[in-house]
Amino acid sequence: MPEQTILLLHGFASSGDSSKGQFIGRELSRYPKVRFHAFDFNPSPRDFEYVTVTGMINRLRQYWLDHDLDGASIIGSSMGALVGLNYAHRFGRVSKMLLLAPALAYGELVGEPERQHWERAGAMPVFHYAFEREVPVNYALHRDGKGYCEPVPPPAPVVIVHGRRDDVIPVEKSQDYAARYPDQVRLLKVDSDHRLSDQLPLIWEQVESFLLV
Repeated sequence: MPEQTILLLHGFASSGDSSKGQFIGRELSRYPKVRFHAFDFNPSPRDFEYVTVTGMINRLRQYWLDHDLDGASIIGSSMGALVGLNYAHRFGRVSKMLLLAPALAYGELVGEPERQHWERAGAMPVFHYAFEREVPVNYALHRDGKGYCEPVPPPAPVVIVHGRRDDVIPVEKSQDYAARYPDQVRLLKVDSDHRLSDQLPLIWEQVESFLLV
């Protein structure tokens, strides 16, 4: 096996130390030629407070340059998929993408009444699973996110794992994307919810059979 790099991009209000990140990292430790990076978009609550999609793309770009990455495959979970797709579309050098319950485009995080309150207040509290507490998130996230409302074309071969019972991002979003790009996107629909925590064996199977070959 040639040397390769895999980047894990976590979802919103999560971290590189998520259960998926720990699991994939343990499994990949058996592959000495694979460099695994569980990238963290929000190392501190202050980072999360002012998070935007553009900011996450820029942070990933800086990390890529700082670590002198020549190329990589990406595992993108939820909003991490949105960042990964737009990063690869803009900068290239991504060979394959495994997307887990992906946000293919920016969607409303809250209903319209809550969005109006968020705009008036300037920030809203969001529970962050890594910090184990609520952190105020600036309305700049929504203003910036409106620039990512349309999915970009697949910048590399894509496999999507998406749960039929996902009540955060409907599986129909992935179905539409896969139907639009049938030569580049393969969709695996599973009996699970948004977290896909019961699908770790299947996710690892895709890492081995898709990313590592």
